[in-house]
Amino acid sequence: MPHQTPQHHYRKRRLSINTDNLLSVLEGIEGGFAIFTGILVGLSFETIDRRLLIVTAVISIIVNGFNSSAVRYSSQHYIDELDGHEKKSVFRYYLTPALVEFIVYLIVCLVVLLPLLLLPSLPLAIVGCVILTLTVLFCAGYYRGRILRTRPLRDALELTVLGALIITVGAIAGFVLSR
Repeated sequence: MPHQTPQHHYRKRRLSINTDNLLSVLEGIEGGFAIFTGILVGLSFETIDRRLLIVTAVISIIVNGFNSSAVRYSSQHYIDELDGHEKKSVFRYYLTPALVEFIVYLIVCLVVLLPLLLLPSLPLAIVGCVILTLTVLFCAGYYRGRILRTRPLRDALELTVLGALIITVGAIAGFVLSR
């Protein structure tokens, strides 16, 4: 009997460019989204004023969003180059999904920043940011699971737990460094 790898059980999914762009939207939400909230929570342990915290958060959003989209562009292009399937339209197949990911990342992170902008109590605002982040991660994971026809609830819980762990690491780092 010939040796079969475990991969023979999995079917390869071909995704249309629209699905690929939709996944870019979801990756924009998932990418460094929890990282942003983790940084925000970590910084909140330091006695800095709200304005500085907001400026730092916005800088973090822009840098993380750009990094995430740059990694998306270069990794997808590199993989296609290596396997001989490089697309002729660099703009459509590589730059557009990266740009979509960047824009969505900026929008979602700015929405999560709203509690910090609107709530008068800083601790309450930080908790609001965390709750909003975990809610968005849960919804994004569930939606991704539905689109890819996997296990939506499992995907949602997995993404939420990973996000919570990232935020916890940020909180611990902020707590330790502020002491």
